[in-house]
Amino acid sequence: MNLDAAIRAAAPIAPQPALDGIVAAKDELTRLGALKTLLRAANMIGQCADESTQFTRIDESLYYTTEDRLVAVFGRYFRNGANPTAFLRNPERLANLVYANRLGNGPESSGDGYRFRGRGYLQLTGRSNYRSFGTRIGIDLVADPDLAIQPKTAWIIAAAFLDSRKRAGKTAFQWADLDNVEMVTLIVNGGLNGLAQRRDRTTLALQALGGAPTETADTPLRIGAEGREVEILQRMLTIKGDTPGPIDGYFGTATETAVKDFQAASGLAADGIVGPRTWRALGPIPA
Repeated sequence: MNLDAAIRAAAPIAPQPALDGIVAAKDELTRLGALKTLLRAANMIGQCADESTQFTRIDESLYYTTEDRLVAVFGRYFRNGANPTAFLRNPERLANLVYANRLGNGPESSGDGYRFRGRGYLQLTGRSNYRSFGTRIGIDLVADPDLAIQPKTAWIIAAAFLDSRKRAGKTAFQWADLDNVEMVTLIVNGGLNGLAQRRDRTTLALQALGGAPTETADTPLRIGAEGREVEILQRMLTIKGDTPGPIDGYFGTATETAVKDFQAASGLAADGIVGPRTWRALGPIPA
């Protein structure tokens, strides 16, 4: 699994520490399931690349130079009469205001807002998150929040987040296994901001990894299978010129025949079963 190539594909301007950090974190990422499938690795890299502006922003700045922009982003915090001008070019004061009394932080005077501002590739924010994820990965992030900006730790935090945060009953990694970038984005972002770009980055990372959706899956696709992976298979067979019938997500006899034709033309055993060798022969998943 060429993680360096995947990062470079998703984030061409990624600084070297981001690449070194993922290598240093490989054992922990494996333990957290981030490298269990190519789709998990690709989604992690794609989301982290987007959230961190290609790994160049690992620490939330909250530095604003114009009142218009500050109010556009944080306007609701100034409805009580606070003067926005006093928060320009003052990220510490701004963080203490906007993150006060939430995410486990104390009041504005506690300094928790700035102390536990967004850090890492997925912008870990708030005392409670620093505590819970620090406990999960075995690092005291509350005592030393700046540990979260170390590239190795940032990757581990990202993997722990994607492995634990759920939506509609599945973790982000489980949605990644289903090739559902939308649901992964909802978990990471809370909305679908920048979805097209996140999808592009994830696809580029997957292609660089030599991606096929079930390359590490335990169960190959065969006649009778159905779902998203079958749709992908049918689409890829169509691109290759082997007609699988309707692209409907059902692995019927027409799809089986198309698989056998493709396998025979590719020098593979023409058994109609789509396992790792057939996926690799089909090539990268198209965007």
